[in-house]
Amino acid sequence: MDNFIDELNEQQKEAVTTTEGYVRIIAGAGTGKTKALTYRYAYLVDELGISTSNILCVTFTNKAAREMSKRIRQMIGDSDMGYICTFHGFCVKLLREDIHAINYPQNFVVMDNEDTEDILKTVYENAHIQSRTYTFDMARDHISAMKNEMQHITYLADISNDRLLADYEKASDIPEKVFLGYLYEQKKVYGLDYDDLITIALHILRTDAEKCRKWQERMMYVMVDEFQDVSGNQYALAEILSGYHRNLFIVGDPDQTIYTWRGARIEYILEFDKNHENTQTIFLNTNYRSTPDILAVSNSLIEKNKNRLPHRLVAVKPSEARPLYVHSRTTGDEAQWVTNEIKRLVEAGTKYSDIAVLYRSHFVSRSIEEAFIKTKIPYILYSGTEFYKRKEIKDVLAYLRMVAYAMICHFAG
Repeated sequence: MDNFIDELNEQQKEAVTTTEGYVRIIAGAGTGKTKALTYRYAYLVDELGISTSNILCVTFTNKAAREMSKRIRQMIGDSDMGYICTFHGFCVKLLREDIHAINYPQNFVVMDNEDTEDILKTVYENAHIQSRTYTFDMARDHISAMKNEMQHITYLADISNDRLLADYEKASDIPEKVFLGYLYEQKKVYGLDYDDLITIALHILRTDAEKCRKWQERMMYVMVDEFQDVSGNQYALAEILSGYHRNLFIVGDPDQTIYTWRGARIEYILEFDKNHENTQTIFLNTNYRSTPDILAVSNSLIEKNKNRLPHRLVAVKPSEARPLYVHSRTTGDEAQWVTNEIKRLVEAGTKYSDIAVLYRSHFVSRSIEEAFIKTKIPYILYSGTEFYKRKEIKDVLAYLRMVAYAMICHFAG
C-alpha cells in the first residue's frame, strides 16, 4: 500500500488517510478525485483491515462504479465489490433482502424507462385518456412527485390488487386515475421504477428500526461521490446509513453542480460542516488536465460566484503530468497501424488506460476491434446501444421472467 500512497500528492494523501468521522473533500475539475476515492477504499481494506462488505462507496453512474471497482481490484486483488454502486444499485441490494417489509417478493422486477412507457400506454388505453389532453410528460412528473412524497407506500403494501383496481376504476380526476392505474399495473408484476427503488428503501429504513440498525451496523464507512448533485432522498439515505458509525466521506465540487432541476441542493455540500460536528474539509486544487492559461480564465469566472467555498485550481507541474495518447485514424489497413502504435507505446511504459482511439463512425470499430482481439490488446468500446437496452435482449429477458414466474407458481402450488 505504501507504493500506492507515494503516487498521491499531499492533499490526496490527506484525503485517503483521514478515515474517521465526517470528511468533506472539495475536488475541483481534473484534481484526481476518483483516484482519491479508490485509494481511500484500498487504504481502508489493506491498512485498517476493513471488509469490503462493510464499505459503501456510492457513485453517480454504473460506468463510474465499474471503473472504480476495476481500479480497486488492481490494488487489493479480486474481492467482492458489491457495495461500490449507484444509489439505485445499493437500494436494489437492500430491497432484495428486505422488501418483504412492504409485502413484495424478493424477485421484484426493476423497470426501466421503456417499461414505464409501456405501462402508461396501457393505462391511457384502458382509461380512454387522450395523450393530447394529458401528456405522458405530465403524467411522469405527477407520478414522480407523488412517489417522492412517499405517502402511497403503506397503501400499496397493505391493499389487495382487487381493491387497487377498484380505486383506480372509480377515480374521476385524470392525474389520480393515471397514478392509481400506474400503481395497479406495477403491482400486477411486482415492478419497481427508479423512483421506487430510492423511496421504498428509504421508507423501510425510516419505519423498521431493526432493519435500519442492521444496515447501519453493516455500513461502517460510507463514501459518496458527486455530492453536489445528490437529491433530498439520496442525502437522507447517506445520513441514515452513516448514522451508527458516523463515518461519512463526501466528495464533490459545488462549482460543477448541474442537477438542481431534478432535486439536487448545493446546500448539502456547502453547509455540510454546519450540519455535522467536527467536519474535516480537504481541498484538492491541483489540476492535471488544463494549462495555466485555461485555469486562469476559469478561476476568474468561477470566483464571481459568491455562493461557493473559496479555492483556486492550480496547474500541475509539467514533470508530474500524465501523458495521454490519442489516435484518430480510419479503418482497413490502418487498424494494424493503430495496434502497432499501441504496442510501441506500451513497451515504452504507457498504460493501456492512457490510450484512446477515435474513429469517425461507429461502423469503423469492427476492424479495429478485430485487430485488438487478434493481438490480445484489452479495450473498452464506448458508444452504441447498450446491450441490455436492445429490443431483442429485452424480449428475451421478458420471456425469461415469464418462465421464472411460471416455475415459482408451479413449485409453490
